[in-house]
Amino acid sequence: MNKHELDILERAFEAEIEAAINKTSLPLYQTKSKLADSLVDRQFLKRATITLPGRFPVEVTGYALTEAGRLTYCFSDRCSGDEC
Repeated sequence: MNKHELDILERAFEAEIEAAINKTSLPLYQTKSKLADSLVDRQFLKRATITLPGRFPVEVTGYALTEAGRLTYCFSDRCSGDEC
Protein backbone atom coordinates (compact mmCIF):
# COMPACT_ATOMS: atom_id res chain seq x y z
CA MET A 1 0.00 0.00 0.00
CA ASN A 2 1.48 3.34 -1.01
CA LYS A 3 1.56 6.66 0.84
CA HIS A 4 -1.44 8.19 -0.96
CA GLU A 5 -3.64 5.16 -0.31
CA LEU A 6 -2.70 5.24 3.39
CA ASP A 7 -3.54 8.98 3.43
CA ILE A 8 -7.08 8.22 2.29
CA LEU A 9 -7.48 5.40 4.81
CA GLU A 10 -6.16 7.71 7.54
CA ARG A 11 -8.67 10.44 6.67
CA ALA A 12 -11.53 7.93 6.63
CA PHE A 13 -10.38 6.62 10.03
CA GLU A 14 -10.22 10.18 11.39
CA ALA A 15 -13.77 10.87 10.16
CA GLU A 16 -14.97 7.71 11.89
CA ILE A 17 -13.31 8.61 15.20
CA GLU A 18 -14.44 12.25 15.01
CA ALA A 19 -18.04 11.12 14.54
CA ALA A 20 -17.79 8.73 17.48
CA ILE A 21 -16.39 11.39 19.80
CA ASN A 22 -18.42 14.44 18.81
CA LYS A 23 -21.72 12.84 17.76
CA THR A 24 -22.26 15.87 15.50
CA SER A 25 -20.20 14.92 12.46
CA LEU A 26 -20.79 12.10 10.00
CA PRO A 27 -18.61 8.99 9.89
CA LEU A 28 -17.97 9.50 6.17
CA TYR A 29 -14.97 10.74 4.28
CA GLN A 30 -15.91 12.79 1.23
CA THR A 31 -13.57 13.06 -1.74
CA LYS A 32 -13.64 13.03 -5.53
CA SER A 33 -10.38 11.11 -5.73
CA LYS A 34 -10.15 8.29 -8.25
CA LEU A 35 -7.82 6.58 -5.80
CA ALA A 36 -10.74 6.24 -3.37
CA ASP A 37 -12.70 4.42 -6.09
CA SER A 38 -9.71 2.13 -6.52
CA LEU A 39 -9.79 1.38 -2.78
CA VAL A 40 -13.51 0.59 -3.08
CA ASP A 41 -12.71 -1.89 -5.86
CA ARG A 42 -10.09 -3.48 -3.61
CA GLN A 43 -12.60 -3.53 -0.69
CA PHE A 44 -10.71 -1.23 1.71
CA LEU A 45 -13.48 1.40 1.51
CA LYS A 46 -17.17 1.23 0.75
CA ARG A 47 -19.51 3.87 -0.62
CA ALA A 48 -22.10 4.91 1.93
CA THR A 49 -25.09 7.24 2.02
CA ILE A 50 -26.62 8.74 5.15
CA THR A 51 -29.96 10.53 5.08
CA LEU A 52 -30.24 13.37 7.56
CA PRO A 53 -33.80 13.66 8.85
CA GLY A 54 -35.78 16.84 9.08
CA ARG A 55 -38.32 18.86 7.20
CA PHE A 56 -36.07 18.77 4.15
CA PRO A 57 -34.12 15.49 4.27
CA VAL A 58 -30.58 15.65 2.94
CA GLU A 59 -28.58 12.72 1.60
CA VAL A 60 -24.85 12.78 2.30
CA THR A 61 -22.64 10.38 0.38
CA GLY A 62 -19.06 9.48 1.03
CA TYR A 63 -16.70 6.65 1.85
CA ALA A 64 -16.54 4.52 4.98
CA LEU A 65 -13.87 2.07 6.06
CA THR A 66 -14.43 -1.63 5.75
CA GLU A 67 -12.91 -4.03 8.28
CA ALA A 68 -10.08 -4.74 5.83
CA GLY A 69 -9.39 -1.00 5.46
CA ARG A 70 -9.49 -0.44 9.21
CA LEU A 71 -7.09 -3.33 9.87
CA THR A 72 -4.76 -2.26 7.07
CA TYR A 73 -4.54 1.26 8.48
CA CYS A 74 -4.23 0.17 12.11
CA PHE A 75 -1.44 -2.30 11.35
CA SER A 76 0.47 0.19 9.23
CA ASP A 77 3.33 2.28 10.56
CA ARG A 78 0.99 5.33 10.62
CA CYS A 79 -1.05 4.00 13.49
CA SER A 80 1.08 3.47 16.55
CA GLY A 81 0.64 3.16 20.27
CA ASP A 82 -2.28 4.96 21.87
CA GLU A 83 -3.73 6.35 18.63
CA CYS A 84 -5.39 3.09 17.57
